[in-house]
Amino acid sequence: MRWSGIIVLAFLTWHLLDLTFGVVNSHVGTMITHPGDEESVKSVYASVVHSFERTPVALFYVVANILLGIHLFHGTWSIFQSLGWNNPRFNNWRRGFATGFAAIVVLGNVSFPIAVMAGIVG
Repeated sequence: MRWSGIIVLAFLTWHLLDLTFGVVNSHVGTMITHPGDEESVKSVYASVVHSFERTPVALFYVVANILLGIHLFHGTWSIFQSLGWNNPRFNNWRRGFATGFAAIVVLGNVSFPIAVMAGIVG
């Protein structure tokens, strides 16, 4: 949990620098204007695509999210144990819930870099 927590924190820092503040991604904050619109909007789509077109960044996101899933599985399992639901009657339910929750988060997050790297989004 310590190492996965440290790596998740590093991932969170990178994620903010990459897609929120634009420190390592020059496309963050790029304004686009649609024909007929009076206002420009930030192109989040272009920022995400530009970021995940870089193979090391996409791989880091995938690995970090797998570790996030392990971290979430353990945390979800442990919270129910802390609440006193540590009973053989509940263990299968806890394991299934922790696995499902972690899997949904990981698969959802990993789908973005994989879609860009596979050329589905671009």
